[in-house]
Amino acid sequence: MLGDTPKQAFAAREAHEALLELKKLVDEATVATHAAELESFCLAVKREQTTSVRQTLEIVIERLKSPNFDAALSMAREKLETAVSV
Repeated sequence: MLGDTPKQAFAAREAHEALLELKKLVDEATVATHAAELESFCLAVKREQTTSVRQTLEIVIERLKSPNFDAALSMAREKLETAVSV
């Protein structure tokens, strides 16, 4: 049992790193969405119409649908499952 402890520690570390990568992608999407939100409120106050908010949100959607996001999510799941099973 003692021999499994280092394996579990390394597996937990790998899971943490995978989650940090996933968090980075989510944080980037959050920042872009917040910027679009602020811009939309400014435009509403000015009563202006623009497509930039919609375009920004569409870019965020595409990033969340991307293979990179799916891969990061899958990697995080896989690493967490490995850490639990060690």
